[in-house]
Amino acid sequence: MLKNYLSRTVQLLGLGVKNRVAPSMQELVEFPLVKFNGPESISQVLSRCDKEIGGYSTVAMEWDENEQAARFHGQLSLDLPASRPDVQRSGYAMFRTLDPPKDFRGKEILWDWQYLSHIALRVKGDRRKYFVNIQSKTALPTEIHQHRLFLYSPGEWETAVIPISSFLLTNWGRVESLQKLDRGRVRTIGIGLLDRQYGPFSLYVDWIKAINDDEAEKIIREQREKAVERRRKQNEQVKEDE
Repeated sequence: MLKNYLSRTVQLLGLGVKNRVAPSMQELVEFPLVKFNGPESISQVLSRCDKEIGGYSTVAMEWDENEQAARFHGQLSLDLPASRPDVQRSGYAMFRTLDPPKDFRGKEILWDWQYLSHIALRVKGDRRKYFVNIQSKTALPTEIHQHRLFLYSPGEWETAVIPISSFLLTNWGRVESLQKLDRGRVRTIGIGLLDRQYGPFSLYVDWIKAINDDEAEKIIREQREKAVERRRKQNEQVKEDE
């Protein structure tokens, strides 16, 4: 009976840590964090908005069959809840990965990115101001490291690459300090909307990864080549229209 219990425990832990432990960290090129590949994959994340404090924003995280990706969308409202005089600011929406699984001792199994240098995201968005949020083991649960998700081709698929060293520690959206992210103890990753603008938002997400320097340089080079080719075609089209 004890043997069966231990076997089941190991099996469950194996399922929980599949995307959190790498066999050879020093040789790691990329570390997949989130991959949306069907309706069931939406369960990897949770979504939240200011409605939880009485606000009026809406948020949804759904599978989009046409784009074959997840769609983070909704309506942002800055209106303060009439029933909550203690709330002085509203207007946010976000999604993030689930809390880490725990081992048999009840200790969280955290991501280890010590040999990785960048976050890469395959996305297709609008012109809203999104931020990438990373939560590690910090003193306060409300502290997260953030960085703007710059989209250079709204309405088109693109791969954004962000140096992990550029993320800033914030608390409730305000920069707290220049403390670097503890790459060896990462809990969750996600994307939030904090642009203080009323109206609809929509961001498609294919995958999110942590990658090394070489892979980052490769992706940036490919993105640059695509941008040059896109401008070339645009210039040719202008000449044809003249």
